[in-house]
Amino acid sequence: MVCKKIRKELSSYLDNELSLNKRVKIEKHLKRCTNCSYRLEQLKKIHTLTQKALGREPKQGFYERLFPRLEEGEKRVGLKEKLFEWRYNWRLSLSPVGKMAVTISVLAIISLSLLYIWRSVSLPEINIEVFQQEYVRYNGMSSFAEELALPVILEIK
Repeated sequence: MVCKKIRKELSSYLDNELSLNKRVKIEKHLKRCTNCSYRLEQLKKIHTLTQKALGREPKQGFYERLFPRLEEGEKRVGLKEKLFEWRYNWRLSLSPVGKMAVTISVLAIISLSLLYIWRSVSLPEINIEVFQQEYVRYNGMSSFAEELALPVILEIK
């Protein structure tokens, strides 16, 4: 048998709940496999410890103190639940399509914000002095074209 199957059956083997055929197969495997033998030993230790614990009686008044604390624990809401209650309720209240729509909307807003920031950073600043110099030079070129070059071009035609 494979170790994985054996491990699943070890607890039943320890409690004598298996058929004779399965018990023989497990015993053969345990003789060869040290890992499964070790697991069986660990289960035996756990079994003896729980048997010892079950044999003891709790101290007087244990249950009288336990039950009110359990009831109080059910009513008590922790700080985490109070602070993040909206988050847990939000997850449960939306359908998968609604969650997808909210996710896409948030991603679109983030993308557009990043695009706006990138564009504002990547645009060059306009220097007024340079703009004025270019404007004067352009106007000078256009007057040259109107006064000298245009009549010559028209005469050629």
